[in-house]
Order: sequence, then C-alpha cells, then structure tokens
Amino acid sequence: MKSIYQEVLLAAAEEILLLVAPDDLAILAVNPAACSMLGYPAEVLTGMSITDIECALADVFFWEEVRGGSAIEEQVMEGLYRRADGSLLAASKTVRRIAQGVLVRATDIGAQQRAEDELALMASRLRATLEATADGILVLDQDGRVANMNRRLARLWLLPEALLALHDDGALIDHMAAALEEPAVLRALLTGHAKDLKETFDILPLRDGRIFEASSRPARHDEQVIGRVFCITDVTERHKAEQALIAARDSANSANRAKSDFLAMMSHEIRTPMNGIIGMAQLLEMEPHTAEQREYISTIQSSGEALLGIINDILDYSKIEARKMSLENIGFDLRQIVADVEKLFRPKAAEKALAFSASVAESVPRVLVGDPTRLRQILINLLGNAFKFTSSGLVGVHVDVAPLTPGRVSLRVTVSDTGIGIAPDKCRHIFTPFEQADMSTTRRYGGTGLGLAICRMLCELMNGEIGVDSEEGVGSRFWFTAELEAGIGEEGRAPEAPRAILRQNTRILVVEDNPINRTVIGRMLERFGARDLDFAENGEEAVAHCAESHYELIFMDARMPRMDGLEATRALRAAGNTAYIIGVSADAMSEERDEALAAGMNDYVVKPVVRDALAASIDRWRQTLIAAHLAEGAAPHREV
Repeated sequence: MKSIYQEVLLAAAEEILLLVAPDDLAILAVNPAACSMLGYPAEVLTGMSITDIECALADVFFWEEVRGGSAIEEQVMEGLYRRADGSLLAASKTVRRIAQGVLVRATDIGAQQRAEDELALMASRLRATLEATADGILVLDQDGRVANMNRRLARLWLLPEALLALHDDGALIDHMAAALEEPAVLRALLTGHAKDLKETFDILPLRDGRIFEASSRPARHDEQVIGRVFCITDVTERHKAEQALIAARDSANSANRAKSDFLAMMSHEIRTPMNGIIGMAQLLEMEPHTAEQREYISTIQSSGEALLGIINDILDYSKIEARKMSLENIGFDLRQIVADVEKLFRPKAAEKALAFSASVAESVPRVLVGDPTRLRQILINLLGNAFKFTSSGLVGVHVDVAPLTPGRVSLRVTVSDTGIGIAPDKCRHIFTPFEQADMSTTRRYGGTGLGLAICRMLCELMNGEIGVDSEEGVGSRFWFTAELEAGIGEEGRAPEAPRAILRQNTRILVVEDNPINRTVIGRMLERFGARDLDFAENGEEAVAHCAESHYELIFMDARMPRMDGLEATRALRAAGNTAYIIGVSADAMSEERDEALAAGMNDYVVKPVVRDALAASIDRWRQTLIAAHLAEGAAPHREV
C-alpha cells in the first residue's frame, strides 16, 4: 500500500525527479514531470546517463566526482538540461544521496524569471497608461492612503516637487483642498467613500477660476473593494464654451424675426434656379435620346422635383417652426420611388465599396395614396445617414405593409446598415431637434441633428412613428411607419395577383448572401407558382448544391463575399451545367450586365427586384425552352 501512495505522490509532483546510479551514472527512475519537461519518453530517459542531459561543464565535473566515489552531501546548485528537441532548460536542482542511489530534484527557473519579467512589464504598462491619460488619476487604498497617482494630477493641482518628495499623504491632500473654493468638499470626497460601492461625480470650482470634474469608482480585486480610483478632468474651457453657447442661443432667439425674413428671401432665390433645372430637364426629355439617356433625364427630373419640394418647406422656417406643414394626398407608385432613391445612392455605394440592396415586399399595393415627396424625403434622409456612418459592410432598404382597415395599410420601411452604431442610452435622443448621439460624431461626420427630427414630425403627420434599433460597433436599423390608402391600379382596377407562370415541380436555386433579398425573391417565385426552391448563401454553396441536384433555373447574385456569382457561374459552366442562370445585381451599370453575360449567365435583372422585371426574365426563359423544343422538331410543352 505504501508503494502505491508513493507512486501517486511522485506522479503528482510538478518538479523533475531523477534517481541516478552512483557507479555508472545511469538514470534508474524518472517521474512524469521529468518526461514532460524534458520531452523524453520514460522508457528512453530511463537508462540514459545523467551526463547525456545535464550538459553544463560544472555538472559534468560534479558527476565525474560522484562516479569516482566522492562522498555526496546535499547540495543546491544551478544547471542546464538538454531537452529532446535540443533546447536547453535552466533549472535549480538539489542533489542528495539516498539508499537507492543519488536523487536529483530540479525546478524550471526560467518560468520564475518569465513570471517576474511579465509582472514587471505589466507594472510598466500600467504606469505608462496612467501617464498617457489626459486626466489626473489618484488611487487611494482602503485606509485613505495614496496608493498611486500620475504626473498629470500633480500638474493639475500645481503640486510642488518638494511636497511630492515628502510622500506625506496628509500634506498632499491639504495642499489640494486649499486650492478649492470650498476645501471641505474635497476632504469629504476623499474620505467619505473609501469602502462604498457607488460611483460619484462632483464639480470642483478652484480659487484661481478653473473648474474640475471629479469622478470616482471603487477599485476591486475580484469581488473585494481594495480602494478607490479618482479621475480629475479640467473642464474650464468646456465650461466657458458652454456659457458662450448659452449666450449665442439667447442672441439667436432674439434674432428669429430677421432670420425668417432672410430665409423667405433665400427661398425665392433658390427656387428660381431649381425651376430652371426641372424645366430644362422636361425639354430635354422631348428630344430624341437613348434608353440610358432617358434614365439619366428621369433621375434628374425626379431628384430636382424632390429637392424643390424639400426646399419649399425647409427654407420656409416659420412653417416648420409653427408645425403647420400640410401633406398631399395623391396616388403614386412606391416601387418607383424606391427605385429612384436606389439610383441616387448607387454611386455612393460604389464609391465606398458597400453592398447596397433595396427590396419591396410583394404585398405592397401597386398604387398607394399619400404624400410621395415626404416619404421620399424620409427615405433619403435615413439612407444618407446610413451611408455617412458606414465605412464597410452593407446598407439595405426593405419595404413591407400590414393591413389596417379595408382600403388602408400601414407602410413599414426599414433602413439597415453595418456602421458605427449608437449607444442604447443615446437612441431616444436622436429624434430631438439639434441632437446627436455624441458631439464627437458631429465633429467627424458633420450635420446639425435636424434631419431626424423632421423625419419624426413627418411620420407623426402620417399617423406613423419612427424608431431605431442599434448596437455600437455593429450597426443600426432605422424604421418608420405611415398610414396610407391602397389606391386603384392601372386602368382603374385594383392590381391583379401575379399569375402562376412556373410549374410547381420546376427545380429552382436562389443564390443570395443577403437574407432579406433571399426572402423577397423566394416569395415572389412562390407567388409565380414555384414550390421546389433551394437556397444558397454564396457561390461555393451554389456549386455544391448543383453537384448534388439538377436545377432548371438559378437566380445568382453577381456580387457576394468569398466566391461571387460570376465565379460560381464560370465554375458551373466549366463543369457542364446547363441550367438557365439569371444574374441578380444592385449594380445598374451596363458594364456589369456585359460581365455577367460573358461569365455564362443567360439573363440579368437589377435590384431592387420588382415583380414585373422578374416575370419578364422568367418569360424569356420559357420562350428559350419553347425555341429549343421547336429546334429539335418537337411540339412545345404546354407548361414550361
């Protein structure tokens, strides 16, 4: 039983244990720690000479004396061990004679040295951090003694070098308190919260006219409070700036009447050239032009009209101030508005290399009755913010509706991005006039904070609301709702439901990395009669799906991360895949379409994918099948 306990103890030991024969210096026994630290298996290490692994010159001399019969007294020394991989282990070892031979106990002194070096490095970094901060830092222990402080604190409180050299905590605090208009405040602050768990914040006016902010919080080790950390900030200049802003605000309020007169004049001066731009665009539309030029002219007209509509109210300051803005109530095509706005921001997306998608749910009526200018204004404002605060990733727009009463719907528009995000406690303020989530945001990105307040006001006028869900560093999702009437479709009829133009057993693969776009395209295809749908998130998944299954029709997003749609199409064609591939892309430039067709795609549609464009592309595929059957001399299928 004793030997079992001994084996357990030896196995648990974390130091190297070696038993050496004194006559031939052979290693008789080793423990697991020796094998682990030296890298030799036990069966290899046992039987080796101790001089094979102890390689310092002093070690060799020592062991030669042992072999020569020299008496061994317990000795403590340092040595070097050669590991199996050739590296050296510096160790502190104890050697003594026992009945069975010579026992060697060794510990890694390198680990201890590394721990000491790491501790010194951490202390150095902590000190560097304290000195690098722009605030004064004072650390007190539980008994109120000064445990640490930085040079910035000494400069803020004008502490003499002679006083710092005394290391007298009482004299130090007396000097700091004497600089305040009310010295008792500092004494109460430094001594009254030593063991509190709460955080504090105080304003400290100094006799020399400066103003400090003092915040403190408990210093913890695990769950135990071991002291308190004070952060002192000189806010004198900020306080002066705030007072100047208050004075400027009062001055601005007294000048409101003059401002209104100025804005009324500017309103007229800006409307005049805007009307010229719109009028000339209308004249240009009457002249012969290509399809691409027609699209440019249409964008100029719609953009100019939208800008003029906004100017008519933004520059009429008295109307906004009095909340007397009225809304139009006319029929309009929301899909066209989304498409026009998407065209406006497409160059911005290309400039910043952002993925940009826009989609309108199939359930949205073809014609709505309301104020299209105001809806467009809100959408442009939200998209402008999304692009402004997003440097990488994606920006997306999705439109959906929910029925309210017969003939009325609640429109819901969502604008999402992967930008800088907003802190939760700031989200509720950003719809207040002249508010930003953070003043640093204004300095970096510009803006006055008025745009979102106008959006909120417009939504309320349309019996809707506006909100945001956001996370700092992840992105934001702005949304707004509006109550609108469902209008009558073309030719005085309500829009018809899409007819089933696909056989239910048509195998279709939708390849799209954006989950919203996958859903939109999938639901459109289901409305067209499709039932056998598969989905892939990137080109690699698409190629894998096609290797396992046969698809007649593939909707392939052209631009995706990892393997994009163009690469995936080339890979499928190289493998002999003959499926009809319809490219889908948010890039409306002609070069993109040419590149997609050159890669092997059969057709191409532009986001936002609208029902008519999708149906037209499917119809072209059906006509291709019919032509193929006729070329083979067979009668065309009734259903294709």
